[in-house]
Amino acid sequence: MIAIQGGCVVTPYESIIPGTVLIEGDGIIAVGRGDHIPVPAGADIVDVAGMVVAPGFVDTHVHGRDGVYFGEDEETTARLFRSIASTGVTSLLPTMSPLLPEQRTPEAILDWIRVIRRAMLHATEGAEVLGIHMEGPWLSRTDPTRGAQLAANLRLPSIDELHRMVDVSEGTVRKISLAPELDGALEVIREMDRLGIVPCAAHSTATYEQTMEAVEAGLSCATHVYNGMLPLHHRAPGLLGAVLTCNRIDAELIADGQHVSPVAMQILLRCKGPDRIHLVTDNLPWAGLPDGTYADGQRTIVKEAQRAFVVGGSLAGSVASMAACVHIMVSSVGYSLPQAIAMASLNAARVIGVENRKGSLEPGKDADLVVLDEAGRVWMTIVRGQTVYRREGPG
Repeated sequence: MIAIQGGCVVTPYESIIPGTVLIEGDGIIAVGRGDHIPVPAGADIVDVAGMVVAPGFVDTHVHGRDGVYFGEDEETTARLFRSIASTGVTSLLPTMSPLLPEQRTPEAILDWIRVIRRAMLHATEGAEVLGIHMEGPWLSRTDPTRGAQLAANLRLPSIDELHRMVDVSEGTVRKISLAPELDGALEVIREMDRLGIVPCAAHSTATYEQTMEAVEAGLSCATHVYNGMLPLHHRAPGLLGAVLTCNRIDAELIADGQHVSPVAMQILLRCKGPDRIHLVTDNLPWAGLPDGTYADGQRTIVKEAQRAFVVGGSLAGSVASMAACVHIMVSSVGYSLPQAIAMASLNAARVIGVENRKGSLEPGKDADLVVLDEAGRVWMTIVRGQTVYRREGPG
């Protein structure tokens, strides 16, 4: 048994100071005030006084870090599961995207899915993989919504391709981002909804009317809101207008301070409320690397000042950790720490249907925790009762 004691324990209902979380096996068995939770003799006590104990972060949109993409091969993918746990992420959806630096045929995409699936089955350490997120290949070729996606990798939605992806993944594709205005998109969204896959609008020039038609077909989420969509126009509200006003659409948000300004984040929060927004990192391979210039196929990527961009082009994903995004939501946007933590954990778990076991510190749920120090940095990460990361030394 493990007893996490002395810190500020953030639950969906309150922040408990000093709080205690009791872990037995892979689950949480008790959460409460330190003087109300008896700790059995022989328990492994972890003193976290002065720190914040939060549910482990759930990242449903992350492409890679440390110089590699998820899915390059099984060994490096499993290593990324361990690395991402050091950022406080305890659950994730590895994300495949057409922004990869080489042309991706349909068969190459299936190979990528096979690698992820094998790594899911064999990896025993690090963050838990809850499924796969496909960002594309069914995205708009139109600028500026295409962003850093490679046009050669983009095509129209296909139910046949969807079924092949699902079959190869052995049913673990959990979320797909697509442009709802494309020919065939509505039929694919209906089939995704039938299969229990979350359909998300992304890299799209959809009108408001097209978006709402997709909502009726089953669309329930919008990928990295503001990014990859046309700006709001007062006579043509478009996809963004639908996101801001439709309560049936959940919103991904990259809160890295680069992709969306604090004012725009406040507008989104005032329209959607904190319960309908979930934070994602959208990390790419240059996350975790020092500032510098990196080759990415035929492109050159520059990482500097907490951002990464294609030379002569757009931002190329994010390099901020989820812990950093939580800090920005508090320091720059003005939301409370418990609300920001929920956006990084419980809200994301709810979108992909795992809130019964992930996303909050409650008895009966998986023992997924992150401990943050006074500066908001990750000090320790626990996944299903196992300590998978603990920072050594000062700083």
